[in-house]
Amino acid sequence: MAVRYGIVCDRCRKLHLIPSEGKSSRIRYDRLRGEFAVKCIPPCPNSITFQSRMLLPYVVTEEAVERGYADVDDCRPVAKIAKTSARQ
Repeated sequence: MAVRYGIVCDRCRKLHLIPSEGKSSRIRYDRLRGEFAVKCIPPCPNSITFQSRMLLPYVVTEEAVERGYADVDDCRPVAKIAKTSARQ
């Protein structure tokens, strides 16, 4: 199991993983808008536009990392750790 950042397609519920190295053929960056765009996996015709702050970490299988995507049911989000301040 690996932890990777990704964005979910609301239409088909696929989690698109952001590669840790190299480029992805499905993910493009628009410098003018400051946004990324992902083409979903066929047969889904959806395109997702997002900013890097919208990415969330997920625990996924190595198979999903190699493919570049996973079904939402096959992965789980990493829980956010709340910051607490020490009181004296």
